[in-house]
Amino acid sequence: MQGTGSRATKSRENLFCQLKDALGAHSHGEGTVFYPALRENVEMGVLIHGATEEHREVENLLEDLEELGSESEEWGAKLAKLKKRVLHHAKEEEGEMIKKAKEILGKEEVQRLGKDFQDAKKQTTAG
Repeated sequence: MQGTGSRATKSRENLFCQLKDALGAHSHGEGTVFYPALRENVEMGVLIHGATEEHREVENLLEDLEELGSESEEWGAKLAKLKKRVLHHAKEEEGEMIKKAKEILGKEEVQRLGKDFQDAKKQTTAG
């Protein structure tokens, strides 16, 4: 999303909107499908609490980026911080959280939740 000039600015703004929508849909899917299924387990509850806090951090960074505008000098640094936070969140989920979910719920249930998660994301982006 780097570049200069009005064309680059417009492109960054469009890409940012796509990123914001994708992250919002992902967060919605996790919050409505995946997390509720695992919250009852004490160990998973701790992980989910941390993941929920990370969602709030990402939402705050997205709001900051939107308020700053892509022409701001601070925008690139804020975007880098967002990227770092999202990658950290994804690494934790795809590592420890999914592994533990399979142990608790079983592989088939996690696969079903994965499908429901994708459906929830699609509903968010369609609506």
